[in-house]
Amino acid sequence: MELLNKVAEFFVGNEYRLLIIDSIMALFRVDYTGRGELNERQQKLNQFLSKLTHVAEG
Repeated sequence: MELLNKVAEFFVGNEYRLLIIDSIMALFRVDYTGRGELNERQQKLNQFLSKLTHVAEG
């Protein structure tokens, strides 16, 4: 999330219009393994995607 916040700040002050994110799921697969952490992983992924949507609309 911290990286996404920095990217959002950078986009505000510049003329960039495109952000390409490759393998977003890989970040969450590494940090959360197994079925026991599935719920937490899905919540964090949802938060990340929501924040990304706000950056895209902002």
